[in-house]
Amino acid sequence: MNKYLNLFFIVSLISLFSCRSSKDLILMKDATNDDLFKGLPLQTTEHILKAGDILYISIKTMNAEVNAVFNPESNMETSTGQGYQKYTTPSGAYLYGYEIGADGAIKLPMLGKIQVAGVSVSQAEPIVQKKADELINDAIVKVKLLNFKITVTGEVRNPGVYYNYNNSITVIEALAMANGNTDYATIKTVMVIRPGAEQNKSYFLDLSSKNIFAAEAFYLQPNDYVVVQPDRYKNFQLNSQAYSLFFSSLSLLLAVLGFVIK
Repeated sequence: MNKYLNLFFIVSLISLFSCRSSKDLILMKDATNDDLFKGLPLQTTEHILKAGDILYISIKTMNAEVNAVFNPESNMETSTGQGYQKYTTPSGAYLYGYEIGADGAIKLPMLGKIQVAGVSVSQAEPIVQKKADELINDAIVKVKLLNFKITVTGEVRNPGVYYNYNNSITVIEALAMANGNTDYATIKTVMVIRPGAEQNKSYFLDLSSKNIFAAEAFYLQPNDYVVVQPDRYKNFQLNSQAYSLFFSSLSLLLAVLGFVIK
């Protein structure tokens, strides 16, 4: 009888200590006060424009007619209050943005074709500005990437497709967009899948370490997939009711056996 009780006791202890610690969910837990984090150079984090990318391009001047040509959204701002917001949807970007063609150029009214493929968004802006200065007086140019989308899935609270309207975004910012990871997540092996022209490449990031800032995929690229893996304890948590029923049945069986043996 004692051996049955010992077995039950051991199994119960295993189940008890299978619960994970909250320390497993702490980001950069090895960081200390006044730490200096080494990150990637700025020029390596920006997306390089290529054919198929869609740009928002604004060219504003003191000339109302020129503004109407390059900034049709300015007419909408007064009547509907929308303006730039119409670009911040996939359909809006497709309809109103400027797509980089197969030749690596965008085609603008009055300015014609401008080569922008092979440079970052921040580098493309002065290129468009230089072209505008040749034909337009006192032009102010703004260039933004419209199709910078990322997919966040797995153990996050709100998985989905998210759009970024800054020149760069980190994996931590992407997780924040998805309202953070769940209690079942493992932050030691967050996977980033980066689609390529011929094949996809995967990266595994350890968000529990301060060295994450130097990881190649810490800064995301358009169309990246961020997959937060489930922790190995998730199966136990999901099956906890089955385990509870099993142990209750085992306890009842041992009690019956004890009564019969007596």
